[in-house]
Amino acid sequence: MLRSLVLLCSAAASAGFRPAVLIQPTRTHVARTTDVSMINLFGNNDESRKQREELSLRDARPGDRKVTFRKPNAATQGIQLGLKFTEDFGKAVYIDKIVEGTEAAKLKKEGKIKEGDEVTMVSATFGDEMWSARRIGKMRLEKSIAVRQGMTISFVFESKDQKAKQNNSARQKEIEKEKERMTRMQKQLLNEVEQEKKKGWSIFG
Repeated sequence: MLRSLVLLCSAAASAGFRPAVLIQPTRTHVARTTDVSMINLFGNNDESRKQREELSLRDARPGDRKVTFRKPNAATQGIQLGLKFTEDFGKAVYIDKIVEGTEAAKLKKEGKIKEGDEVTMVSATFGDEMWSARRIGKMRLEKSIAVRQGMTISFVFESKDQKAKQNNSARQKEIEKEKERMTRMQKQLLNEVEQEKKKGWSIFG
């Protein structure tokens, strides 16, 4: 019996037989994506207040660059207007490309729009009201365009230079506000010192 088993193993080896090797599944390490921190709409900081204000708007503000496009009275896509959009990491939507031979190309020649402009507002489904389009993402903007009823649709665009000026203006206002606060505190302190001097005592000895 033992001799038969040895002969069988020798025959298998000479025939090129190799024992099956069990392959252990390797563990793949999936990189964890960083959670995107969303702005707290109910916060009390300047960014939260600004976002709430923008969401409450129902029309372009004085000085905003509002541009109206003609469109078919049917479901429409941005590409039919001559606009290709892109979005950044924060879901802000920009004009990526303007298609030649379209109304968008005509508006570009008139200096009303250009590549790189951010879309900040878009027409509501009905009527003349507008919705905020800040940080809504390309997909939601396209849906807003598709459901728009009527023969026109309007957008508010903001250039990078304009945005930088607004940010600088906002920062300047904050600086001025802080200066006023410090001035009030200094006046209050001086007033307290004068009051103590009148009493015959000084905080400076």
